[in-house]
Amino acid sequence: MKDKTKKQPTKESETFRQHLEEPQNSQPEHMVAEDELHGADTIAGIDILDILDALPFYVLLIDEHHYILQANMAVRTKIGLEPKDIVGKYCPKVIHGLDEPFYACPLEEAVEKGQAVEREALDPESGRWISSAIYPTRGLTRDGRRIFFHMVTDITDRKQAEERLETSREQLRSLAAHLESVTEEERTHIAREIHDELGQVLTALKIDLSWLTPRLPKEQELLLVKTKSMYQLIDMAIHTVQKISAELRPAVLDDLGVAAAIEWQAGEFEKLTEIKCEFSSNPEDIVLDQDRSTAIFRIFQETLTNVIRHANATKVKASLIEEAGKIVLRIRDNGKGITKKQISDPKAFGLIGIRERAHFWGGEVKITGTPGKGTTVVVTIPLMNEENHDAESHNC
Repeated sequence: MKDKTKKQPTKESETFRQHLEEPQNSQPEHMVAEDELHGADTIAGIDILDILDALPFYVLLIDEHHYILQANMAVRTKIGLEPKDIVGKYCPKVIHGLDEPFYACPLEEAVEKGQAVEREALDPESGRWISSAIYPTRGLTRDGRRIFFHMVTDITDRKQAEERLETSREQLRSLAAHLESVTEEERTHIAREIHDELGQVLTALKIDLSWLTPRLPKEQELLLVKTKSMYQLIDMAIHTVQKISAELRPAVLDDLGVAAAIEWQAGEFEKLTEIKCEFSSNPEDIVLDQDRSTAIFRIFQETLTNVIRHANATKVKASLIEEAGKIVLRIRDNGKGITKKQISDPKAFGLIGIRERAHFWGGEVKITGTPGKGTTVVVTIPLMNEENHDAESHNC
């Protein structure tokens, strides 16, 4: 016996129930008795239909063959049909005017897998993006057909926001790449100016001092000591000029290529830190365009910087391999090992820079760490991809 305090159904809900109890001449095999859908149709005195009708998006109950068992107010209002014109009818026909399932409908997949399936798709008729979701229920119709909960929401605003966000990200990446290119050009210019101009002046000064020293009177010991000191200062200045020039833009990168530049950097790293650094290249002479060479070299430099700052390592092994239309840079240290939290740290600007450099060329970066056993960084960059080829042409 039903609770007498049960909320009386609305007129429209009553119409649905009457419709469910009445046979349909057009498709009687798809009718559902009231007790199949309304065996427990109240929650704290609230009618289930009222709950569904309160939702602003499409909600339907359908069977495994796309026939509608129930539809909420949003559906009825949008398509302008009465319940009798919806319930028991073929869903693709009612909603989309189609004689076959809508291309983005996930029902078949949900039936096959027996689990919820959600899809996002562009509705060609309305030009709006929708999210179509099917959720299996444990319910069955009287003749054994499975009942599925179907929810359709308009996600156009979200998709447009995502597209704007992605466009902004691409613009920021392009801007970052452009700034990096300008920076590299400026570094190259300054390095050459320092090496060629200042370096030549210091070299000329050293030659003049070398000419002057033997011509000083032997009894002028103070002058001889002073010239020797000046000679040493000039040597130090020349060494500093060479160091600054190499740090700005190593000449070996432009003259001998990326493999030679990485090998040189590995040697400099080992001398500076006393951390053993082994490097191998296959093939030995890898020929890349200047921009990719620069990106790979800077990634290697940044990785070594992270080793110094965070790894507490005693050994680094690096390799550069050209294979199957891509270049692979692998760096592994035997330090304390990076954690997942450190890998995803939004303030890890060095790792962000590495990823952005690789991403610009359509590449990818994989970073893994094992506590106490070190960190491995693998950077893969295509030797050529159409998207960034167009970007190169555009930037030119």
